This record gives sequence, C-alpha cells and structure tokens, in this order.
Amino acid sequence: MGTGTEIVAVETDFLTIPLPRPLVTAAFPIPAIDTALVRVRTRAGHEGVAWSFAFGRGRVAALLQLVDDLAELAQGADAAMPEALWARMTGAVGFVGRRGLAALAVSAIDTACWDILGKAAGLPVYKLLGGHRDRVETYASQGLWLDRSREELVDEAHGLAEAGFRAVKMRAGLPDPDEDEARVAAVREAVGPGVKVMIDANQAWDLKETLRMAERFEEYDPYWLEEPMPHTRVDDYAHAAATMRVPLCTGESNYFKDELLTLARRRAADYLMPDLMRMGGVTEWMKAARICEGFDVAVTPHLFMEHSAHLACAAPNAVWQEYQPWWQPVVAEPPAFEDGCLVLGDRPGFGIVLDDEAVAHHRV
Repeated sequence: MGTGTEIVAVETDFLTIPLPRPLVTAAFPIPAIDTALVRVRTRAGHEGVAWSFAFGRGRVAALLQLVDDLAELAQGADAAMPEALWARMTGAVGFVGRRGLAALAVSAIDTACWDILGKAAGLPVYKLLGGHRDRVETYASQGLWLDRSREELVDEAHGLAEAGFRAVKMRAGLPDPDEDEARVAAVREAVGPGVKVMIDANQAWDLKETLRMAERFEEYDPYWLEEPMPHTRVDDYAHAAATMRVPLCTGESNYFKDELLTLARRRAADYLMPDLMRMGGVTEWMKAARICEGFDVAVTPHLFMEHSAHLACAAPNAVWQEYQPWWQPVVAEPPAFEDGCLVLGDRPGFGIVLDDEAVAHHRV
C-alpha cells in the first residue's frame, strides 16, 4: 500500500483506574474502571487513541485478547478507509458473534482510526463528520449514586449546579420506592427548577413498576427516566413510551444500528442512547444516529465524552453529552467545559493527549 495512513502497529495497554469511592447502581457496584487502551500507529507517524472498558479485570483481559487478535487484520490496512476495516473486522468475528466483547474490540480500533483520519486531514473529528456545531450541552453523571445518603445527594447536587452544570443525572432502583421518590425530591429541591434532572434506574424494574414510579416522579419534572426495564423488552418500552408522561430514554445496552433501528421504528423511547463501544465505534455510531434522525428521534451519547462529544456535534438530532470523567486521570488536558457545555476546539482528531506518566502508573 505504502500510504501515510497505512497501519503499521496496534498497541494495547491494560489500565485499572481506581475511583475515589466505589460507585453503586441498581445493577452492580463499580470499584474501578478497567480499561483496554488502544493506540493505532501509521506509516506517517500518526497515532490514533481510543479505549474500551469493562467492570472486572478478567473481562478486560479477554477484551484485550480480542483487540490483539483483530490487530493482525488491521496491520497494513488504510486507517483512512475505516468502512473497509470495520467490515473486515466484523466479518472476522462472525463465528464467535459480532456483539458483546467483539463489538467492544472493534470499537477501539475503529475509533482510533477516526482519530488518525482527523489528524491526517488536520481537522477535528466533528468537522470531518460534517460539523453541525462546536459545543454540546452536558449533564453531570459523576455523582448522585445509590449509596449516597440523602444529605450526601443534596451536597453533591448543590456542588454540581454550582460548578455550572445545567443538568444532573441521579440513580434510582432501590428496594423501597418511597426512598427512591424521597431522593428524587431532595435532588430536585437542591438544584432548583433551572437545572434538569435525569433519573437512571439501570434496568431495575418491570413494566408495571416503571409506570408506577414514572407517575410518582412526575411532579419533580424529570427530563427523562433512563433504562428502567431490561433493555431487551422492546414491547414494554414501546408501551411505556406511549403511556408515560415522563420522557423515556434507552439504548445504551443495545448493539449496532439494527437494534437502534428497532427501537426507533417502534417509538420505544423519546431519547435513544447509542453507546460508542456497543455500536462498534464511530463508523456504526453515526449510522445509528442517522437512522434515528430519519425517524425524528433524538439521540444522546452514552459515556466516552472525550470521543462522543465529537459525534454529538456532528449529529443534528443529538442532545446532551454525558459528562463522566472516568478517564481524566490518564488524559493530559480534559475537554473544555464552558457555560454547561463541552466545547470542541480545532485540535485535529479527537484532540486527546495522553499523560504518559499516568498511563504507566495505572498500567496492570
């Protein structure tokens, strides 16, 4: 091939980024962010940076093994042709299944290639993808977990509002619905009417409980109720979306554009939340967003703000980037936060500069 964007190396690192305090959701506790860091290098010296993650070192070890396996396919491919490489990688994992860990492995390589594409073109990725805007409103997702007392929730909510966030996300799904409601009431009072409140139940309820809790939460004006039921229950989501007065959000646990198409076609939620890893990277994420746009459904990116904010800024139907600074300990310069928004500059690619000392410190 001999082009400057020919891939000559795919390097991986196993990182464990501890949290100041374990996080608790209705689904599982989160003690640390175990991450597969991927760097793709080209003949011209461009480096693309991306990562995928899982909760648990054994799972990330398996993920890294898949990335290393796919790296053999990537060797010699043109990073400036991510569609071709995406098709090649997803075809190669067909026997073991394209979803699950395979999608996460594909995502890291694909996303790193888009970083290279931007750097080779001298453009930030959001402009490379069409550029709808250069900033996206963000909601604070780094606090308000289930293990917090009501007093801690109030203190955290005050702090997030004072930091300039115009929206915050809290968790629900406790065994006691009265306590869930009291916590929502406390957060709403703490942030006041000018800050939006999202509520994430992490698939804790069935349809009946979802409808009951949505009715109880209604007076607190939630912006959306996120993933209250198991994500596979599409019929239940469609029924809830047509019945509830509280807006519904789902999609973060779904894989690839075909599953987002099903949700959009069924009007299964007011907001769909494609996840960069589960979409298999930028290539498929943007297709999923366009599909949703065709059905006049808004999308909101799940996690990965360092990468996903670029996708949100390229998609006209995207709203709200989740602000979750899990990977900031290994990033030299965090994304710019201004007036409640993540603001993207003109640095080529995703604009991510790794802190090499921090990477070494967190390496397993």
